[in-house]
Amino acid sequence: MKKHSKKSSVIILVMVLAFNLLACNKNNNLKVANAEITPSITESTSNNDLLKIESDMNLASALSYDKSKNLTENIDILNKSLEKRYGKSLSISTMEDYEKASQTDWVLVLDNNRIGIDTATWKFGYDSHSDENKYMEAILSTFTFFCGEEMGNSLWKLTGDLLDGGADETIYGFVHNGSQIVYKNGNVAAYEVGNNKSTMYIWLTPSEY
Repeated sequence: MKKHSKKSSVIILVMVLAFNLLACNKNNNLKVANAEITPSITESTSNNDLLKIESDMNLASALSYDKSKNLTENIDILNKSLEKRYGKSLSISTMEDYEKASQTDWVLVLDNNRIGIDTATWKFGYDSHSDENKYMEAILSTFTFFCGEEMGNSLWKLTGDLLDGGADETIYGFVHNGSQIVYKNGNVAAYEVGNNKSTMYIWLTPSEY
C-alpha cells in the first residue's frame, strides 16, 4: 500500500510537470506568435500616416478664432496652418497700400478690425492640386477661421455664386441689409467697393468686435 502510494505520487508528479511544461510551451508559443503579429500591425500603419493624422488633428484645432488673442496673433495662427497645408501664407496689407499695388491673391487687407479679401482674386474652374485650388481652399479656411465652420462654408459658396452671376442670399442662411449680409447666427459680412472704386472687397469681422 505504501509502495503503491509512492508510485501514484510519482505518476501524479510526472503528470503535473508535464502539464506545466506544456503550459509553458503554450505561453511561449503565444508570445512568439504575438511577437510575429505585432510588427505587421505596426507596419500596416506607417509613420507617414500617423504623422498625417496628427497633422490634420492639429490643423483642425488650430483653425479656430481664439478670442483671448488679438487680431494679429490670430492671423499668425491661421498663417501657420495655411503654410503647413499649402506651403504658402497670407500677407497683410492696408487698403491704401493694396490698392496702390497691382491686384494679387494671398493677401489679407486690414481695415481697423475688419479683414478683407479682394473678390477680383476669386478663382473659377480650378483643377485639383493647382495653385488656384490651393488659393480657394485657403480662402475657405480663412472664412471658417473667422466666421466659424457653418457660416464660413455658406459665405464661401454664396460669394462664388454672387461673382458667377448672382444668388439668393436666403438659400445660404443670410439676410440682405444694404451692403451687409447677416447670417442666421447674427454675425455679419459685407461686400463693399474699395477707395479706388474699382476693387470690391468682402469684409469679415470677428465676433468679438
